[in-house]
Amino acid sequence: MILITGGAGQLAKEFQRFFKKNSIDFLAPNRLELDITDFDKVRDYILNNDIELVLNCAAYNLVEAAEEEKDSAYMINAYAVENLAKICKEKRIEFVTYSTDFVFDGTKDSEYTEEDEINPLSVYGRSKALGERLALEENKRTFIFRVSWVFGEEGKNFIEGVKTWANTRESIKIATDQVSSPTSTRDIVDITWKILNLRDRDYGIYHISGAGETSRYEQGKYILEKLGYTGKVLEGKCLDFTSYDIRPKYSKLSSKKVENILGIKIPSWCSRIDEYLKVGKTYLITGA
Repeated sequence: MILITGGAGQLAKEFQRFFKKNSIDFLAPNRLELDITDFDKVRDYILNNDIELVLNCAAYNLVEAAEEEKDSAYMINAYAVENLAKICKEKRIEFVTYSTDFVFDGTKDSEYTEEDEINPLSVYGRSKALGERLALEENKRTFIFRVSWVFGEEGKNFIEGVKTWANTRESIKIATDQVSSPTSTRDIVDITWKILNLRDRDYGIYHISGAGETSRYEQGKYILEKLGYTGKVLEGKCLDFTSYDIRPKYSKLSSKKVENILGIKIPSWCSRIDEYLKVGKTYLITGA
């Protein structure tokens, strides 16, 4: 039996669709059913439900709010992750958790690899970085997948925000000074499962990111064009929307490690957005 934490989130929902399609048994409790910060309850749940793998999709990902809600961010993104890794070690099972491009400071001028030094700018980024370290220290059988600008069905994401703006605003301002790559939950799930099913696999950190890179402005403009939006699209800066200068300006993740290991090519971010908006064909992860 596989446990998916954070069962109501968009990544967890994608795993549920994948497992149902492939007749794989799983449990996906929402936060009310299993709060990962309740360490004793989580331990009892895992030990009493014949769990053989834990996929931690729960996260505190409100970047600005985390600056004021530090305790909650660290509890969910770091200490609960450490506890899950510890329980998995006790049960002698593998542990999978997800991290973020926000562990980097954005000063590099080329794609970030798994070997690059981290230097998070925000409480959110620091809490995720600590969660990475604690999980790897606690359980050597841990996979950490760093992802960026995640979007998937049944969840809040940038694309859904843009769709709302398109229906309610005559002009839309979007930041040009944040560059990374949108990443589909479909690709995250597919690659996670492929890595988990390798006969010879190495635990540790992996990057998963849609092919190509874009600014939030260019991503938003691309979406709005697909939606047929006729209003104005204005260039802005991150500080036009928040008083916190805590987002990396450039945080594109290199996916070469997983692509080389699996012999695949991850589809481009724009092709996955086409698919999400149901204006294009279905794109498959292809062999290298």
